[in-house]
Amino acid sequence: MMYRSRSLMPLLFLFLATALSAQTNLTVTNGSRSTVRVREQRVNIWADPDPENMVFDRWIGDTTLVEDPTSAASFVNPLSKNIALTATYKPAPSWSLTEETINGVDVLYYIPPKRVGIIFRFHGSGGSAQSTLSSVESRIFSNDAVAAGYGIIALDSTDRVNGYWSFLPPPNNPDLTNIQAVITNFQQRGIISANDPIVAQGTSRGGVFSSVAAYYLNFKAAAIYIGFGVNSIMPLTTVPTIFCSAVNDDEDLVGPEGNQRAHDQAVSLQQRGIMASFNLHPATPVYPERFWRLANLTEADSHNIYNALKNGGFLDGRDLLIDNPRNTNWQSVIPPQYSPYISGISTILGSSYANHSFFSDYDSRVLSFYNSAINTARQRSN
Repeated sequence: MMYRSRSLMPLLFLFLATALSAQTNLTVTNGSRSTVRVREQRVNIWADPDPENMVFDRWIGDTTLVEDPTSAASFVNPLSKNIALTATYKPAPSWSLTEETINGVDVLYYIPPKRVGIIFRFHGSGGSAQSTLSSVESRIFSNDAVAAGYGIIALDSTDRVNGYWSFLPPPNNPDLTNIQAVITNFQQRGIISANDPIVAQGTSRGGVFSSVAAYYLNFKAAAIYIGFGVNSIMPLTTVPTIFCSAVNDDEDLVGPEGNQRAHDQAVSLQQRGIMASFNLHPATPVYPERFWRLANLTEADSHNIYNALKNGGFLDGRDLLIDNPRNTNWQSVIPPQYSPYISGISTILGSSYANHSFFSDYDSRVLSFYNSAINTARQRSN
């Protein structure tokens, strides 16, 4: 027994050395990483919040092991070698929204003089044009879109009681009528051109409606977040569509069945030769700098909020949320000075848990999808 015990000592030292190496072989500059564990092959990395008048551009360094070097939130395999990554940023125009009432509904928009295309953004149930553009994750998407050369238009659904969009075909769909009225109004005033490619981005019921608007109004592409396409439309549409679902979606409208429907619709489009993509957003750790993206909060503030959640027992050993934040009283442990930020914290926790919440993690792949769809349509028309 003594001999066998001594013979295992070199293996023990080797194991400890490997563990130490695994903890230190991934260096991230201008960003953060989750804890690197022994033999872990997929580790989260995040870029720091965008500096003023800039947006994330890409990771540089040992990017061959990064899942998506163009995404501010991605994954890396840390075990193959020592890895050094740096988040880089590019200049972005400062921009602000103009608000008008057109055809009786509230419309918010920003249209740059030179543009790649126009993104119509459709809110979820109970939402509005304002809420579509104001929450932290959604604002990041808009910032990235504007930096990529897109204009933004958001409008209220006609049903202001529930915030629902109509899924009826024209001419009996008042929301389609309002969108067409906005397009016609802007074209007549020279705000947009008849040649501007138009794409859709919708969330939840707004995501379902995206399939309706894109099909009947001949949009160039659609991005459906935490939703799926209308069943009667998807077998007919030829609009390129990207689906961004969340693994822990808990909404009655969607949930696991809705995620499966979105997946099947993407596969069906691909089988018909139509550009499509299905993406399932996983739960990600609530790392200490996660809340830094909230306006007016510092890195130290973010650490304070993280520590409150960690010490309060809401995060596990890997900093993943233990339960759905919609069903827990995490608000009770947040220090009083951060009470004005409860809504923003909630949005970030929802994205981290990957419940029925909008998330900005897939901005780069959605914008790349739009670009590809627009370029393909342009090539076919030439």
